[in-house]
Amino acid sequence: MQSSILILLCLFSITAACPGLFGMGGGGGCGCGAPPPPPSCGCGGRKKRSLPEKPTFFGIAAGDDDLMCNNPELKKIILENMQSTSVDSSKAVNGALEAKQLNRFVVVCSENPFVFTVRADTSYCGATKNGHNCHAFAM
Repeated sequence: MQSSILILLCLFSITAACPGLFGMGGGGGCGCGAPPPPPSCGCGGRKKRSLPEKPTFFGIAAGDDDLMCNNPELKKIILENMQSTSVDSSKAVNGALEAKQLNRFVVVCSENPFVFTVRADTSYCGATKNGHNCHAFAM
């Protein structure tokens, strides 16, 4: 009889200490031994990173704010080699770039302007002359 009372007292003590252990009492139902929620740091959530006003081109940005070109040497080569037609310009610009043994480039010349996207760390340039556009992109 004494052992029964002792067991009941132990069981009562455990349920009082951990009300969610047997689904009794307590609102959260998380049970005994559950870790407490992390403390609030008061930060107010994720902070936005500050960005520069203009994109950074990792050391190859042109200094004259030319949005069509981030390499003044490349622009000079393109303009010096543009011909009367886009086909001839493409061949001449590509030949000049190969002769200088610079990076490998893709050269595109067209009578119509077009939209392009390149990585920020890619050397590129575009120019207009003789009624057509030529663009060169480093590979």
